[in-house]
Amino acid sequence: MESDGMRLAFPDLTSYRVAVAADQRLVAEAVREALEARGHDAVVVRWPPVDDARAGSAPNPFRVRRTRRSAGPPPDVAILVSDLSKISQVRGAQMLIGVLDVPWLVLAGVPEGPAWGALYERGASLVVSSDTGLNALCGLVGDLAGGRTHSTEGGRRELIHSWRNFAQYRGELTARVDSLTGREEEVLQQLYEGLAVRAIAERGEVTEATVRSQVKAILRKLEVNSQIAAVAAYQEVRANNAHRTAVLAGREPVDA
Repeated sequence: MESDGMRLAFPDLTSYRVAVAADQRLVAEAVREALEARGHDAVVVRWPPVDDARAGSAPNPFRVRRTRRSAGPPPDVAILVSDLSKISQVRGAQMLIGVLDVPWLVLAGVPEGPAWGALYERGASLVVSSDTGLNALCGLVGDLAGGRTHSTEGGRRELIHSWRNFAQYRGELTARVDSLTGREEEVLQQLYEGLAVRAIAERGEVTEATVRSQVKAILRKLEVNSQIAAVAAYQEVRANNAHRTAVLAGREPVDA
């Protein structure tokens, strides 16, 4: 939170109870301390473990890091802070928003795009840049607690649509790679490592013609027309499986 690009003309001086969640504990604590310095009652919410985020299972029961302040009324607003550059981060954020039924203000580290849409689809009230300044943040907390939001319905729909398109693309691409036989995937892995057809044939103790036939099958199943495009698709699926994706950061999918 470095700039105050969204200041309110009339700052809200009301104190609110705010839940704070971040995939980095130190960040959550820093936000909590900043809010408390402004007079708010803030409590840190536990971020879902990586395994839970991968499986898509919500924490049960929903756990708040226990402090003296954690006992009391439910929060008026919840703040979520994350880069959202990894699929696991997006899934974890979706889980939290789905579990705690309060207005959610998301501070996203990635530019406006599919990741924002993923959280709007889940029910986030407002997604803004993590560069939003503290004064603006406190103003937005007051707005959301009062039922006011700065997002437009059209902009929200567009972002949700971009997320759904990305999710569909990612699913289709993964399904294509999964359709490869074990040997075809092995050949594709070796192409990804930079091996030429001859080297792959020598390593597998088969003819070059056999490898070329396998490469043709790979291109057909991945619905691409070059080895470079096949390797690019494979690289993206590998990145997705590692819970990372450049698409969420605003880059376009691989154009095969």
